[in-house]
Amino acid sequence: MTAPLADIANAATLPGKDAESHWSAAAATPCCRESLNETERQTLETLAFSHGEAPESYDVLISSGSVLMSPCGGAALSVLPHLKYWHMPGGILAPDELKPQVVDWLKEISQQQRKTIAVYNVNPEHMPLFLEAGYEINKLGEEPVLDLGGITWKGKDFEWVRRQTNYCQRAGLEISEFVDEEERVGLAEEMLEVMTEDLSTRSFSHPLRLLEGEFDPHALFRRRLFLARHGGTGRIEGFLACSPMLNGRHWAFETYRKRSDAPRGTIPFLFRTVVDKLQEEGVEQISLCLVPGKGVNHTPVPKAGYWMARWSLNLWYTRLNFLFNAQGQNYFKSRFRPRYVDRFICVTPKSTPISISSFLYVMGGFSPNVPNVMKNLWHSWRSEIPTS
Repeated sequence: MTAPLADIANAATLPGKDAESHWSAAAATPCCRESLNETERQTLETLAFSHGEAPESYDVLISSGSVLMSPCGGAALSVLPHLKYWHMPGGILAPDELKPQVVDWLKEISQQQRKTIAVYNVNPEHMPLFLEAGYEINKLGEEPVLDLGGITWKGKDFEWVRRQTNYCQRAGLEISEFVDEEERVGLAEEMLEVMTEDLSTRSFSHPLRLLEGEFDPHALFRRRLFLARHGGTGRIEGFLACSPMLNGRHWAFETYRKRSDAPRGTIPFLFRTVVDKLQEEGVEQISLCLVPGKGVNHTPVPKAGYWMARWSLNLWYTRLNFLFNAQGQNYFKSRFRPRYVDRFICVTPKSTPISISSFLYVMGGFSPNVPNVMKNLWHSWRSEIPTS
């Protein structure tokens, strides 16, 4: 199914058109990730670590679903198939030199196999490749990022972050990175307990696929795990799992959870501490992960997308906070004064009401926790969260 690891570097140097005759669209078939052997899984991990550019790119190693490998073995895509729809979170895992050919190959697969293919979280640099190939382009939302190298937490803008940090330090919280394999395995059940407790009051008692990161403490690979523990009792109050992108030059704060009775400010304290550590290590950028629906009506795409996709995402952000908490996410992340980057969905041949329904199904949007939805709807009527 895949080429040997040594071939990946060679694939990155192949001129796109030279290999075109070997890229059969009719024979392209996603493979179940659970069926990968050790060599194939290592190949996939190398591609995700080296070329992943979206916060969820590295999830291809731990989440269920399928993977589509290019014939040369130098490119991979996560695939969540449903009916005739292929949902591809995390973008194209390939060197930049191969991406134009992969985009064209996906277009041919769509045409020859009569599939609707949607690639999620495409960045502004690579969106023109899809546009040139004739894909439908819709803005998905905005990704808040922190450019490291000069963050000092000084000034009025970071007053809230400093307050949360001081409160947690007085409460006896300590932040540490866990790198010892045996110790991490021993704490896995406690981390899962924290995650379950954190999700228990939300409208969805599970992470939303395609949009939120998945976490498995038993399968971190090159992810990094930071714990907030009480210095006296040793109890885990919260944790932050970071996913690598672009050979570790960028990292994503993808999964963060806390106990319901954790000290106020536990997650901001984790964020600040880990930002400082990564900045000291020379990391260039941190992603705080996509805010779905943010700014979809404010940034015109070069080619008009599908009005229903744009309307649905705008509704998601402006009216459905009791379900998805997109405004709440944005408000929290804005406290760290990030720079926002547009992110896109690229679809071929086009979006339809059925493809949008397929997106919601694969995401898990049809299985909410109904009692929590009612509670959160009531709370949303009584509070107002800034939307900008």
